[in-house]
Amino acid sequence: MEKITDENQRERAAFFAHEIKNPLAVLKANVQLIEPDYNGENKKSFMTIYECIDNINKLISENMDYIKSETVRGGSDAVKIMKMVLRKYSVAGKRNFGFKTDRETVPVRCEGKLLESLFENLIKNAVEATKEGDEINAEIRVRRGKAVIKISDTGCGISDTELARVSDLFYTTKKGGSGVGLFMCRRIAEQNGGRLKIEKNRPKGTKVTVELGLKSGV
Repeated sequence: MEKITDENQRERAAFFAHEIKNPLAVLKANVQLIEPDYNGENKKSFMTIYECIDNINKLISENMDYIKSETVRGGSDAVKIMKMVLRKYSVAGKRNFGFKTDRETVPVRCEGKLLESLFENLIKNAVEATKEGDEINAEIRVRRGKAVIKISDTGCGISDTELARVSDLFYTTKKGGSGVGLFMCRRIAEQNGGRLKIEKNRPKGTKVTVELGLKSGV
């Protein structure tokens, strides 16, 4: 019997994703071909089909990014990547962004693209949970041999029911959401020597705390 290893699982996941994307492309192309025959009738149904196909493709792409990143272990500077992500969202977000850190660089034991994906998911969630004028604050500290990253906002907050399930795989309250983002963030943290915690930000909003292992020598 074949021994199941992490590498086996990654290869099977990649194969599975590839084999799903191909028939999805054919399905979408054929739906686009028959849509004109309805002269605008059932437009809502066609849009629903397209939306479902796009969501499945998004889900596959997110998992493929994770699988690829898991094959490359390295280190990256959490401060540099956080600044880059905040700069990206501050241009169009119209939120009041803040950032604090106790060090100029904080090298963590996590591949760069993976860390960028983690930060981007969390900042994007904060932007979506807030409105123009709300605050989004990020903080990076080194505590007891760990990098501690906190992202808090003054947005709509999170209910107790959502708080209990928010990082579960496929759980989402967003229209068109895949329910993968926060689950992947938690897995990234856990597989790089840390953890992820989500809680209410007093008196308003949501706070996410991520701990990551430091790169050797820090």
